[in-house]
Amino acid sequence: MTELQKLESLLESLGGEKRIHYALDHFKTALTEVGNPEKSVKSILIGGTNGKGTTTLLISQDLKAHGFKIATYLSPHLQSPTERILENLTPVSESTLLELALEFEPIAKKFTLTYFEFLTLLFFVHAERTQVDFSVIEVGLGGRLDSTNVTDPVATVLTNIALDHQALLGDSVEAICKEKLGVLRPESLLFTGIEDPKLRELIETQCQELDAIFYYSKELKTEVSKTSWEGQEVLINGYPFFLSNPSPGTLANASLAFLTLRIVFPTISISTLQEAFRKTKTPGRFEWISHNPRVILSGDHNPAGIECLKKTLTQVNRGKIYTVCGFSPDKPFVSMFQELRSFSEDILLTQIPRLQDKTTPEYQSMGEFEPDPLIAVRRMLEKVSQEDTLLVSGSLYLVGEIRKLWRDRVDF
Repeated sequence: MTELQKLESLLESLGGEKRIHYALDHFKTALTEVGNPEKSVKSILIGGTNGKGTTTLLISQDLKAHGFKIATYLSPHLQSPTERILENLTPVSESTLLELALEFEPIAKKFTLTYFEFLTLLFFVHAERTQVDFSVIEVGLGGRLDSTNVTDPVATVLTNIALDHQALLGDSVEAICKEKLGVLRPESLLFTGIEDPKLRELIETQCQELDAIFYYSKELKTEVSKTSWEGQEVLINGYPFFLSNPSPGTLANASLAFLTLRIVFPTISISTLQEAFRKTKTPGRFEWISHNPRVILSGDHNPAGIECLKKTLTQVNRGKIYTVCGFSPDKPFVSMFQELRSFSEDILLTQIPRLQDKTTPEYQSMGEFEPDPLIAVRRMLEKVSQEDTLLVSGSLYLVGEIRKLWRDRVDF
């Protein structure tokens, strides 16, 4: 058994990724047991519905470029759990993460930690031991009771709010917003891309109660100069930037990261920001993984994400779109499938292997169904000409399964 297999087996013994404990009781006690490593490093916390990972990577890349030593926490991973814990944007080695997991396995068992809670604990321990300057942390689920919500951040970032995980977070965007605002601290700084007036009212009320200061990134001026499959040339507050991802969501994320960095780290130069943003890669997020034929991996996993994907394809599309898609069973997969089908020349439905026991007859009957995602991609590739595009979408889990056809690991 390889080190990766041993690591994955240990993590699965905690109940796998779908075992969720949306509470902080056990986790805070576990952190106290190991000496509260989360308190040893300054942190930046990034929450929201979509764009958290991209914003986290943009901020991390810039702080690294400025010379800080950075620990970054991401979720979910595409191909290996090591992608969740980055040191200066390099995934921790399999041997290092396995050693940490074995060292703290008794803690996981003692406090019945979930897969996500355990990896979060290991992240805090590793950040403390490697003596990083800052931890840049992507919130997992919601905010208020997420296991990342245990630090006192120098800045809190909230990308946007859309319907997702309603069973845990609430059945309205207002309820979800309140949950995600649970990461806010007294007298703190909040940066957000939210535009909805009702949600802004919630934000401003919460900030007033906590004496927190808020900033809206939509008040910055942005302009797109050129968009292509390779990315987009944009202006943010008059400064030129190149972003390797052409989606409107990426520009929104970059604008939010720009605002956060300019306020919290004013000594970082514009040229450093420009170079860092240019270098930032977003694996699995409108990732151009193959050129001949063109293959785009885009793990859009909720209706808002699919809508942003559609806008992106409208801006860059040349030729026909052939789609392979698969969805988590807790998503509104019928409407998402229909939206993807509306702009696809042909579409093939598949499933996420780790969730195959959740695949229902209703799911399988939406369209032509191929249960094996790798076979589904190979079948669709036979139809794609050099002028066309193969799109894989619907879930980051699915993208992670298919990505290994082209790459054996994820680099940031």
